Order: sequence, then structure tokens, then C-alpha cells
Amino acid sequence: MKISTRKRLAALVTMGAMLVGMLAGCGGSSSAPSGTTGGGTATEAAAGQTTAGQTTAAQTTAAGNAQGKQEINIWHYFGTESIQVEFQKWVDEYNAQSDTAFVKVTVLPFADFKKQLSMSAVADSLPDMVFIDNCDCAAYSAMGIFEDITDRVAQFPQFDEYYDQIMATCTYDGKVYALPAESNCLGLYYNVDMAEEAGVKPPTNFEELKEFAKAMTTSDHYGFSFCAHPSEEGTSQFIPFFWSAGGESMKLDSEAGVRALTMFTDMIKDGSMPKDVVNWTQGDIPTQFINGKVASMVMGCWRIQWLKNNAPDLNWDVVPLPSDKVKANVYGGENLAIIKGKNVEEAFKFMEWFMDYDRNSQWNLATDEFPATEKVLTDPNYTEAEYWPAFIEQIPYTRARDVTPKWPEISVGYQTALQNALTLKQTPEEAVKEGQKIIDEALAK
Repeated sequence: MKISTRKRLAALVTMGAMLVGMLAGCGGSSSAPSGTTGGGTATEAAAGQTTAGQTTAAQTTAAGNAQGKQEINIWHYFGTESIQVEFQKWVDEYNAQSDTAFVKVTVLPFADFKKQLSMSAVADSLPDMVFIDNCDCAAYSAMGIFEDITDRVAQFPQFDEYYDQIMATCTYDGKVYALPAESNCLGLYYNVDMAEEAGVKPPTNFEELKEFAKAMTTSDHYGFSFCAHPSEEGTSQFIPFFWSAGGESMKLDSEAGVRALTMFTDMIKDGSMPKDVVNWTQGDIPTQFINGKVASMVMGCWRIQWLKNNAPDLNWDVVPLPSDKVKANVYGGENLAIIKGKNVEEAFKFMEWFMDYDRNSQWNLATDEFPATEKVLTDPNYTEAEYWPAFIEQIPYTRARDVTPKWPEISVGYQTALQNALTLKQTPEEAVKEGQKIIDEALAK
């Protein structure tokens, strides 16, 4: 027993170190700081929550309110106070009606979350539940951190209504380890006044996108922008265009890879897209958009309310992503998982309660995300809401990044190709070959 325990700890240490270096955030989400992923710190915890590493009055109060109930600790990294408060509202409601459990929330800085999770696995100091980026879920499931809830969710009333693509992010080796708490996809946001002045309509395909970007460009602003940051943020914004061109995730060195990269490098060369996109995060680009420095941007639904709040007078709209051979988009968002062997019964009761469609859809609306079930396609709270139809109509063809513990390493191949091509260090043909080497090395391990 001691030998197997040592081996397991050694494996966790090794994999934990790898994950700390590689898991830099999976696309966009309202949950990360200021609606971004890949950096920053969480704001001060909302009332009733605790911040990791600190003892606060809220922490003391929360413990006192448990009144002998089973305490369920849940970690998240929701980086804006409004979202923290919204989640705490649901937790408070659950605690008030539960006779057996008391849920306590801990907020960790997004930049430290995965490191803390990996190291806590080694130290056997994990919480009972966590929210986790959906493209990271397989890696932690492979580590043996999450509870297998396959049999439990089979009885869940809406289990069969989840889209297969989003449920794939909750599944590893044929078993279910999480449920999709919130989901998102991308759209093309544009400045309506600038488009009217340029005399162009929103693009629907790659050729129109290039023409749109060029026509929208003036001496004062660029016509188009997307995130090409060397992190999962860049991968998640590029990969829908790659898929749309006919690409397969593990075959970047392809006609589709060259076509998608060429479209973007052409925009760099003709001046319709700023060279800075290789450094801009998903938090930087919306600021450029509302300041009038870029006329359009690829961005997720999680920016709807942010734009309303931060640019109330800006005349903007959003449309589905332009497509090529096929329509494509990418899922982002968070899954909710239970830690293996940690108060599983009570944790699942909270999961089942929180994931009820009516509650979960209200949570998603408040965070500018959507529940990944068929019901959302006919939910008037989304279909009749301002800006939302552009995202909802894309859900049927939105897909998840390939579900594999190796994805963080594979993603580096995309990031490398983007950086080399958009800085004009390499041609698109050379860049996809360089990126493919990294992907092949990851797959060979």
C-alpha cells in the first residue's frame, strides 16, 4: 500500500508540475478576471465567501452558520465581484433550504487556480467541489482527482438534453466526471456606425471578412481584431476558423491550416488588423473596441453586459462568425466537478439542485453565458434578448476542443504557428509545419 501511495503521489507531482506550466486558461469566460481568461487576480471575495489563504469575518460567519450540517467546500475563480455575488446568492438559497449540508465558497485568483488545485491534490487538501475550465477537465479527470458520477447523472432529468459536444468535455475514458455549469461561444462584434460609414455589411465568409476589415480600416482605427495571444485564448479564437476551413484538430499542417493563417496574415500585411493582436488578451481587445481603435472583434457572449456597462453610448452589434467550407464555433465555459471521495453524497445534492435548468439558466443569463442543452434554443430569455440570437443560432454547430489530457501541449502547436505567422517570422506554410511538430511530439508521449 505504501509503495502504491508513493507512486500515486509521484505521478501527481509530475503531472501537477506539467499542468501548472501548460494550463493557461481555455478560451473565454465571464468567470475569469474582467471577462478574460489566462491571467489576473480575483477581486475581493463577496460577502459570505472566503479568499484562499485568508481568514475573514465572512469565513467565520459562514462556519458559524453551518449549525452542525455537513460542510461542502467549493472553489471557483470568478473574477468579478458581481459574478461572485450572483453565485453566492444561489449558495445562500441552497443553504437556507438544506437540512443536511452547508456550502461554503472559496474564491481563488484565476492565475493561481490550477496550480493550487494540482498542489492540493498532492497535499490531500482539496475542497469538495470545483468549477474548472471545460478544456482542462479531461486532464484533471486523468489525474484521478474528480469523482466518477456516471451512474448518478444517468438519473438526472435533463442529462439527455445536454449537447454531446459539451458533454464530451465532462467525460474521460467513457466515464462522466462533471456537468457543464456554463457555456459560451464566439461572435463577430462590430461598430455599426463605422460599418455604415464604410458602406459595408457584416461578413458571412472568409472573403467577405477580409473585404470588411479592409473597408473598415482608416488612419484612426483598424478594421478587425481577434486574440492571437500565446495561450489557450489564442488557440480558442483561431481554431473555429481552422475548423471552418475543413481542418482536423491534430492536423494543423494542412490546406485548412494554411488557408486560415493566410487570411489573418494578409490582414496584417494590408494594415487592416493590428500587429499587436499577438500580445493582446481577450481582456485587452474589448477595451480597444470601445475606445474606437478597432472597428470589429472576435469575442465571446460573456462580453455583452460588459459592453453595455462600459460603453452605453456605443452603437454596436454582433453576428455569427464568418465561415468557409463549414460553419464552426468553439465551446468555452466551466464544468462543475466533485472531488473524488470528498463528501460525494452531499456534493451531488448541491450539483443536482444547481444544475436544474431553471436555476442554471438564470445563473447563465446573469453571467452572459448559456446552458448547453436543447432547451436554450427555444428559451425566450435568450432567443428574444438583445444580441443573444447571434450566439444561440450557432450552438447546433459549436464544438468542443478535442478531449484529451494532452490538449494543453497540443494547443502550444497552434499558439506557436499563430505567433510565427502573424509576426511574419514564417510563412503560413512554414508556421503550420512548425506547429505540427509540437503537436506530433505531444501525441507521441
